[in-house]
Amino acid sequence: MKKIRVLVFPCGSEGASEIHQALRYSLHVDLYGASSIDDHGRFLFANYFGDLPNIADPAFDAAWSQLLSDLQIDLVFATHDTVHTYLSERAATMGFHLVNGDPDTSRVTRRKSLTYQALADLPATPSVYADPADVAHWPAAIKPDCGQGGQGFSIAHTASEAQAAMARIEDPLLVEYLPGQELSVDCFTSFTKELIWIGPRTRERVRAGITMRSELLEASAELREIAHGINARLSMRGPWFFQVKKDLSGHWKLLEVSCRVASTTAAARARGVNLPLMAVQDFMGRRLQTLDHRFVQVIDRNITTKARLEFHYDKIFIDLDDTLIIDGAAVPRAMAFVYQEHAKGKEIFLITRHAGDVETTLQRTHIPPSLFKKIIHLQNEESKADFIEPHSIFIDNAFLERLDVAKKQAIPVLDVDALEFFIN
Repeated sequence: MKKIRVLVFPCGSEGASEIHQALRYSLHVDLYGASSIDDHGRFLFANYFGDLPNIADPAFDAAWSQLLSDLQIDLVFATHDTVHTYLSERAATMGFHLVNGDPDTSRVTRRKSLTYQALADLPATPSVYADPADVAHWPAAIKPDCGQGGQGFSIAHTASEAQAAMARIEDPLLVEYLPGQELSVDCFTSFTKELIWIGPRTRERVRAGITMRSELLEASAELREIAHGINARLSMRGPWFFQVKKDLSGHWKLLEVSCRVASTTAAARARGVNLPLMAVQDFMGRRLQTLDHRFVQVIDRNITTKARLEFHYDKIFIDLDDTLIIDGAAVPRAMAFVYQEHAKGKEIFLITRHAGDVETTLQRTHIPPSLFKKIIHLQNEESKADFIEPHSIFIDNAFLERLDVAKKQAIPVLDVDALEFFIN
């Protein structure tokens, strides 16, 4: 079966990270990432291509076209609204398929003013005022027409406050103030234009516009009506989302609509609905249905940190007790690192002072002895440093063991807690 070659651009954002997590194990996908700056994508994507020109650079189109040709890309995910709009205007002429890439819809959803105009007949569309004198009820909200993540948002209680706030931002939009609860609603539209997923989620804790804690909700009749209304008026295909808040009377009103994958679509994936993978299947022309197991109600996330080891190595020497196993069980992080490096072709050596029979302990903890190139079982007086080979790294929970190896071999020595930085 031919795999779909998928490119994520730019690939260092939280949304890109979610697409990476959603597609990395798919049998249908060869996954690639590209960016214009040296970003976190380098740590995520095994197939990473940096140094693309910025989309504002006249050289971008030629470089982009060459990259698509070199990699034989079938499908592109754009993870920033402005990039999405730019690529949507070029997809047809440059011969690539952009997920949810209708150019008119992308252009409309990039600006709140155009979104509100296109959806003006929906009851959920908020009031927009051309001038502070037109405001029916104070306070009112001021936001950038082309912003995202709550950037530039302010509240004005009088006409003079509104004028001052509008003078501070580019392309300001003066709209009805919505004081109530805020939700994001993930959606998926198939190639047959059928809306097959509507997934509301709360924004319990937000950092830099990204939802860090979210409760998954059932779609009410009102939210479903909004979703179907948007789907009927805009040309969607693939994952998209909209955000709503409650107005003074308790009804949901639109904040914005976006054609891209939201970073917190991880909430849907936690319940068994993988929206990026569905986009790949939809591209393949498959008729889809969702299998929402509904046993997950809350997701919570935090910042993860990755590091790059500036040292060439082809061997790994790792301790057993309190490193690969703790309290009689294998350590998941340590095992994940070992399996990852083994898959890269690194040779794994187990070096230990274990008091019992090593192979019996490995069998009891479900660690296959065949994972190791060699098992080195030391006597108490032997130094681990004397067995370490060149071009190696050494992993051990004991500081004195690491210190000895570092002094004698001058190689990287890692404790168990450090492994998470190097697990992709």
